Amino acid sequence: MKDLDAILRARQRARGPLVLATVVAVSGSSYRKPGARMLMGEEGWLAGGVSGGCLEADIVRKAFFWTSTGPRLLRYDSTGDNAEDEGGLSFALGCNGVVDVLLERFEAGPADALTFADEARRAGRRAVVATVYRGPACAAGSRLLMGEDGTEAGDLSGALRDAVREAAREALEAGHTWSGPCGGADVLVEVVEPPHPLVIFGSGFDVAPVVTQAAGLGWHVTVVADRPAETLRRRFPLAHAVVSAKARDAADAVPLSPRTLAVLMTHSLPQDRELLPRLLPRTLRYLGVLGPRARTERLLAEMSPAPTPAQLDKLHAPMGLDVGAEGAEEIALSVIAELQAVVSDRDGGKLRERRAPIHSVAPPPARRLA
Repeated sequence: MKDLDAILRARQRARGPLVLATVVAVSGSSYRKPGARMLMGEEGWLAGGVSGGCLEADIVRKAFFWTSTGPRLLRYDSTGDNAEDEGGLSFALGCNGVVDVLLERFEAGPADALTFADEARRAGRRAVVATVYRGPACAAGSRLLMGEDGTEAGDLSGALRDAVREAAREALEAGHTWSGPCGGADVLVEVVEPPHPLVIFGSGFDVAPVVTQAAGLGWHVTVVADRPAETLRRRFPLAHAVVSAKARDAADAVPLSPRTLAVLMTHSLPQDRELLPRLLPRTLRYLGVLGPRARTERLLAEMSPAPTPAQLDKLHAPMGLDVGAEGAEEIALSVIAELQAVVSDRDGGKLRERRAPIHSVAPPPARRLA
């Protein structure tokens, strides 16, 4: 999400020809997942990224030459001593992975993939950008764009369009990006999610680093507190929205959905007595409470009716990962790390103890037409 924001800002300022690089498939070790992007100008600037830095310099240096006759698919295969693209160019990386990168000249327009994805995100809707990157049925770079609201655009046709449309519908429902065979071609079916909505109840000094870190990740941040709205705007300039409301009204004063990440940071027992009973019954992606376990247990014991096991199971109290945090900045890191694990469906454990790939990519749907 953060890369897309940077690319969109760069596109607005750009003058002259542009090249868009997109990671369309990976195998083995890779720094970025399919859907990672980078936009480049002839002057050598770039926005976004497709790796940890090992591919960007080479791509930027040659992107405009490689795309002079049309889109170009590069394969960086570093499982051996060398890597080469489909045209035989060699790259020595040593990363023990395979990364396919599609390069194409980019022209902004009402139906281009970036504009389509951005409009869906701004509307709070999920969208799919399906990109053909290999296959005889269609030129590389052809796309089908599908929105959660039923909108559809693109330049695919015939049986390939039908197959990709079905795959896009499945991806919209499942929420998983994948790449592989579909309808006789190789296709990246990318799910673009709206920014994660984070609602922070509280206005203490320790809220500021949470706002800063969440905004830096591209999340949509709302601060709710019993203070004048102008005071909240001055205190939290990076928040996308501020809401002035008393604790008893706060849960109804801000939109809450099954995607919402909600955290209580009021440092006020009376306020949390009002907030927690109103938030626990809501269907939220995450509900966390700052403070000692005993404090939250006291609040729960006072609730009538008593919270259900299902409500308690979704409650994170104390919230955050166990990283030995001390002070506002470190506590914010602990909280944001747990939230990131939740939105990624991870448990927040050590990577050295993970047996599955670090970047897990959903397999193509079982009903795909290969």
